[in-house]
Amino acid sequence: MKKLISLLILSTALVTTSAFAETVYINGKPVDQKIIDQTMNQFKKSSPMAATQMNNPQFKKQILQSIGMQQAILLEGNKDNLENSPEFKAKMQEVKPMIYAQLLQEKAGGTVTDAQALAKYNQMKAQAANQKQYEVSHILVKDQKTADSILAQLKKGANFADLAKKYSVDPGSKVKGGDLGWSDGSNYVPEFTKAIQGLKKGQYTVTPVKTQFGYHIIKLNDVKTGAANKLAPFDKMKDQIKQELQMENVKNFFDNLKAKYKVEVK
Repeated sequence: MKKLISLLILSTALVTTSAFAETVYINGKPVDQKIIDQTMNQFKKSSPMAATQMNNPQFKKQILQSIGMQQAILLEGNKDNLENSPEFKAKMQEVKPMIYAQLLQEKAGGTVTDAQALAKYNQMKAQAANQKQYEVSHILVKDQKTADSILAQLKKGANFADLAKKYSVDPGSKVKGGDLGWSDGSNYVPEFTKAIQGLKKGQYTVTPVKTQFGYHIIKLNDVKTGAANKLAPFDKMKDQIKQELQMENVKNFFDNLKAKYKVEVK
């Protein structure tokens, strides 16, 4: 549908209309405003960029032109009774799953109330308040032999930061003595985060931690509880939370649908 509308915009770019057109006419009669509003809203949902252009008279004129062409195509198709043709029915069978998917998605998303959004917001606040934050340093090397050598030096009392500056191949933290700052661990690869969570304050990993980047010796400098960044006020997050809840509803619906009909690839 979006491709068709785009083609219609291009095909009607030379149609003469007022620079400040507010509606479109077919055979001298205005197109139903509900149709225009529906198409405008569809554009806004499908393209954030398009939404920002709605106040641009030239852009709006092009969309109105495309709506007019859609209505002209409908009139021509109805005149030729295409709806009852074998070709039309075959095409409808092809697109029926996509239409059903869109309708089921809209139904599954449902309407999220302010109260539901607020409950989710309070849950997020509670989780953030209990979220652990880790201040971490690491030394990254390419091979285990080098990592083992560094661990041997640490056991003899060598300074972690000095060894990081000397051996680490991570340019971002090397100059800071391996310091990675504070994190809840979500921005690290799983092996790295798991290693952090197994340490106590002041400890370092006694065996190298292998990841896709190489071999790490990780030190936990400090631990604290609380979100790294304070949540924005509810009013500023309400729409975003409602959208996320609707997406959760849709995902749960399709997950259940997959299980219901035992969708498998073998």
